[in-house]
Amino acid sequence: MRRRPALLPLSAMATGLVLAMTGCATGGSRSTQAEQAMYAAVSKPLAAPASLPAGQKWAGGQAQGLRIALPERWVVVPPAARHKALHAVGLGQLKPAVLDAVVPGWDSPGSVTLADPGAGGGSGVQAIMSLSCAPAGLPAGTNALTGLNTLAEQEFTAINSSNAQLGQTTVDGHTAVLVYNQMSVGTANVTALQYAIAAPGGRTCYVTLATEKEVPYMPMFSRLRPAIQVLGA
Repeated sequence: MRRRPALLPLSAMATGLVLAMTGCATGGSRSTQAEQAMYAAVSKPLAAPASLPAGQKWAGGQAQGLRIALPERWVVVPPAARHKALHAVGLGQLKPAVLDAVVPGWDSPGSVTLADPGAGGGSGVQAIMSLSCAPAGLPAGTNALTGLNTLAEQEFTAINSSNAQLGQTTVDGHTAVLVYNQMSVGTANVTALQYAIAAPGGRTCYVTLATEKEVPYMPMFSRLRPAIQVLGA
């Protein structure tokens, strides 16, 4: 089911989006519960942790324009292996322009791609995450929130999502939107989760996760938000 994205105020985000999802969820109760947990967590104004949580490490840095605390099992994917990692999570058959819409900046020189082999530490890739920043690209005459909303709608159109949603939030004190896409790519059913952030210095920064295993990653993705730091001027 395709939904028209709608911006909701922060206080209404969890209730509004969860009610919208409940009426026509197709992924079963586990998927619906995971979505509810994600939206509920991301609607809360959380303070950044005082120190790096145990069992986590920093990914990203000044070159990317942001950094994020991730579980230690996540590994950096070398640029030459990024296509293989994208293929492992079901995105390998996308046309280049569509892939750029799903994972903005994934192949830019300053970006970083990470892969999660899963809690069992296997050799397969369960999810990938991309960190990148670029000149804002917001439509002229729009404020940060409206501009991010417009970019997300353009992303939904390019991808032709089967289920597309977005909601207002903040990341490191900056205006942001949580973008949620479900799409069919060949025989794969892929979920893409993203924070699009209006960053200082006229930039838009992206933290994007893609996976075919949406249930464990939706609430996990929302819990990452307090430890995302936007860097640079």
